[in-house]
Amino acid sequence: MNDFFIFIILAGTFLLGVSLKPTFLIYKKTNSSQWGLLLLLIIFFIMAYWWVIYYFFTQGVDTFVASSVSLILFGGSGFVVLVTRLSLSSIIKIERVSAQQRFLAEHDVLTRLPNRNKFFRILKKQISLNNSFTLFFIDLNGFKQVNDRFGHQYGDELLSLLSQSLRQHLSGIAKVYRIGGDEFALILFSRTEKKYVNCVTAINTAISLPFSIREQKITVMLSIGVSRFPDNSQHQHELLIQADLAMYEAKRTAQQVVAYFPELGHRARELSEMSTRIEKALQDNEFELHLQPILSAFGGQLHGAEVLIRWPQKNGEFIPPNKLISVAEQTGLILPLSQWIVLNSFKQLKKLKAHGFYGFLHINLSPKDLESEEFYYFIEMLVELDPSVSKSIIFEITENAMMTNLNAARKMMSKLSKMGFKFSVDDFGTGFSSLVLLRELPIDQIKIDQSFIKNMLNEPAAYAIVESTIFLASRLNCNVVAEGIEEKKVEQALIKLNCDYVQGFFYSKALSIDCFRKRYLR
Repeated sequence: MNDFFIFIILAGTFLLGVSLKPTFLIYKKTNSSQWGLLLLLIIFFIMAYWWVIYYFFTQGVDTFVASSVSLILFGGSGFVVLVTRLSLSSIIKIERVSAQQRFLAEHDVLTRLPNRNKFFRILKKQISLNNSFTLFFIDLNGFKQVNDRFGHQYGDELLSLLSQSLRQHLSGIAKVYRIGGDEFALILFSRTEKKYVNCVTAINTAISLPFSIREQKITVMLSIGVSRFPDNSQHQHELLIQADLAMYEAKRTAQQVVAYFPELGHRARELSEMSTRIEKALQDNEFELHLQPILSAFGGQLHGAEVLIRWPQKNGEFIPPNKLISVAEQTGLILPLSQWIVLNSFKQLKKLKAHGFYGFLHINLSPKDLESEEFYYFIEMLVELDPSVSKSIIFEITENAMMTNLNAARKMMSKLSKMGFKFSVDDFGTGFSSLVLLRELPIDQIKIDQSFIKNMLNEPAAYAIVESTIFLASRLNCNVVAEGIEEKKVEQALIKLNCDYVQGFFYSKALSIDCFRKRYLR
């Protein structure tokens, strides 16, 4: 009978031995003194079990005592195995959850790339170690148009495919991060020209072929800004600003890659200062509206006037309008500026009508205006106050502005058209999608760009474009304005081609409201 009880105790000893591994693993993972103590106790118990076995084997023991002791020892060892294995399993699960949480905290869910948080942590570490590196900021051009045209699911898939391609082609060269939206960052742990060229080449290879998404082929174009540590700066904040400025310079100049240069910093400071001045000018109502007349080509009667903004300075000069508009577009002030122009144009329209003005005021809109729901509601509010105003307004929009986001342009123009507003394509012929616009959008008027008008008598191609545009407009029931006329003979040529309206310095420069009223109204 003792042999059976000895076997039970041997089984318990085996179980204690089995519990050594999970206990040791828990001790290593937790580095806890309690688990270290338990490990020593298990070893001690194994030795004690062997002593009991020896005692049972050499000494006769009462059956009741032997059965009780063997069952207690076996049960105790079983309990130890159960506790250690369950504890190890729980710790492993907790570690997996923690690892997953750490991964999610430092990686983008959509692309699985390291995210903004990890990017900043690695960047800070490299700077603290004084390790030279090159920083790339990458922006995906036209991403909004992809979302608008195909839907956000296509946009997400494009980001995912682009991320995979960048990670694959830049493996072993640079680390890729998604820092937000359609923007990525790379850290190239080198400043050598060879490594830099290799990195740019790898990026180009990654986007060399169109991405296939649900039978759609989408070609990707990138704008890339570069700054170097420590050459450009030794401070994280400055490096980020420099790479960002270089990226926007690449976008502005239609280049793929621009490395930061000091002039960009000077421009940024000037931009910031000018932006502050524009905000103050809006608050203080410093701007003025000037009007350039648009006349009938046959007879010279007043058809309307183009509204142009002017910013007078204390020295009597004006800030160049193109500079004002450019800064406003770059700093997000174009919407409030457009709202100021529209509001004051509507106010002036009433005053002009009181002096016998029955033509149209032409107001220029920017790409941002066409994308803004706020701008639409602003116009809607003004029309509710005076529904008749829409019958005397023509919004001028350049080809490029319309094509920046064709879907947004179509929606905005359709809604405004229902209110009674008309639309003119400004700078017609300078873009690459003139005919697409005429087909897709509610166009009432075409304004032929002055670059064609000025050269039409000297360049057969320019003349042919003007002639064809006038013919095309007549077939589409659109009237035509020729802008930039500076000579009588150009006017006469346009009359022969049956151009409807004319505008330019030959007739008048842009005039203040008072001068316009005195010259053209009663």
